[in-house]
Amino acid sequence: MKRDVVYVMLASALPAAGNFVAVALALRYLDAEWLGKSYALIAFFFVSIDLFNFGSPRIFTVKTVHSRVSTLIFMDCISAFGSAVVFTTVGTLLEDRGLLARTQFSVLMTIAPICYGLSHFSLGALRFYGRSGMICAISTLSALSRVLVVVLLVVHQSLVPYFPDLLLLVEAMYGVMLLVAYGYSLRRGAPHDAEFFPSEAEKFRLLRFEYKTFFRENQKAILGSWYGNAIFSGAKHVDVVIVTFVAGPVAGSLYRGMKSVHNLAFNCGQGVALVLGGRIKHSGTWLFRMSWGRVLAAVVALLTLVSCSSLLACRVRLFPIAVLGSETIQFSVMFAAFLGATLIFLCRVLSLFIFSTNRASFVGISTLEVSSTLLLVSILSYGFGLLGALTGIAITGALVLALSLRMGGRAARHSMTVPCAAGRTG
Repeated sequence: MKRDVVYVMLASALPAAGNFVAVALALRYLDAEWLGKSYALIAFFFVSIDLFNFGSPRIFTVKTVHSRVSTLIFMDCISAFGSAVVFTTVGTLLEDRGLLARTQFSVLMTIAPICYGLSHFSLGALRFYGRSGMICAISTLSALSRVLVVVLLVVHQSLVPYFPDLLLLVEAMYGVMLLVAYGYSLRRGAPHDAEFFPSEAEKFRLLRFEYKTFFRENQKAILGSWYGNAIFSGAKHVDVVIVTFVAGPVAGSLYRGMKSVHNLAFNCGQGVALVLGGRIKHSGTWLFRMSWGRVLAAVVALLTLVSCSSLLACRVRLFPIAVLGSETIQFSVMFAAFLGATLIFLCRVLSLFIFSTNRASFVGISTLEVSSTLLLVSILSYGFGLLGALTGIAITGALVLALSLRMGGRAARHSMTVPCAAGRTG
């Protein structure tokens, strides 16, 4: 169990770390405007993916589903088709208008979403099979591939026009590797104690399966799962497209660099919450009982850490932000980026506590986080460019953190009063 937790953490942290290194290298050595349009293309690729991602692994955890059918790979076929149609048609239209980078091989605009879209259930099934190490290996290989792509372009500048093609190829290969790993796991068979693969489940038959009945009986689970992926997951990529369109490709490329820091903080926060596991309620209760003096000291220490990190990032030129102007503006941009990353990390750690105590509050806070992020990034990037977009992320993080602390405080007080009441009645 502990080994699986480590693998899950690595599978989350390593891709984020790889993306951070790849983006940092690309910003340092490649043309910023071309990078902005290329990363906007990849962001739109993931928006297209999430738009038709029904979350088949989540649906498969429903007992009435996995007790009836052995796979939901057919739902991924719908996902792949829808994502390919949107990405190919709308993506090509945006390319023609110069808003996104144009690929040298247009066929990749169709192949990449198909390969990636067919891997949703494969990823979940590998987790059900206990193949966390295999997922970690595939994620690590993909992360290294992104770094190697940038290194290749730095060494061979003549290949720079193929940057979007290579990025799409990496995502396509990621989907193919998951599909191959799933096929390999199918041949080996499910573990004897596999909860989601009961022996009485009907073997899937492509031509005989009652698709209409299945979708009618499970429409609530399917729509709920789709909403979670289309809204929450898709929003993580829409902001990159928005900043590129509103503030320009150069600002978009720098924003993508800062976004890699945010993604690293997001994944690390999820990993910390996962490690806390069953202790999250106890840890949360202790956190919400802190005195105001300790809270103030923690805030001062946090701001000091963010300031020192921002100053260091400016000194070592972590990102090529000299084009932004004065040192004050450069420091402000890095401060907003690192403050946003810190708040995102804290929100992810607390999110598991909120989810475990009040799921309705969790959904409400998550919806607010998505809508606030997109609204503030759109408005502030229009008025203040890159600094405005990053400030919007920080404001949303502060708002979500405040609401999480308030909701968590209520839950913590309730958990302390219930045992006391039980003790008095006894």
